[in-house]
Amino acid sequence: MADALDLDGRTYAVVMSHNFLRDRDYLRGLLDTDVSYIGMLGPNERLRRLLDDLGRQGVVPARVDEAKLHGPAGLDIGAEGPEEIASAIVAEILAVSRGRSAGYLRDRSGPIHDRAQAADQAAAAG
Repeated sequence: MADALDLDGRTYAVVMSHNFLRDRDYLRGLLDTDVSYIGMLGPNERLRRLLDDLGRQGVVPARVDEAKLHGPAGLDIGAEGPEEIASAIVAEILAVSRGRSAGYLRDRSGPIHDRAQAADQAAAAG
């Protein structure tokens, strides 16, 4: 699967096919890429089982980049139902892409937006 796609540092992947073996194969393929984010749906125990299975196949844990592997995927916002879970995952991907740890804006000291980045975006917009 990963061989057929152009996956780079601007790629964010979320995996859950409801088939353990297929998800294991997807995870194995994604671990060999430069994707910035691999989100695994489902409980922690399922991810541990997937990683253990890969370990038995010779995929060494040192190859697993903990910074890009997120399981269960999503921010802890109390999401219930598919739409809210999807929102939690998209929010986590956005936080990862911006190099931020998610938190309350009210707890942030300093400006909300990076002024240099905002200026760059304004200049690019025209």
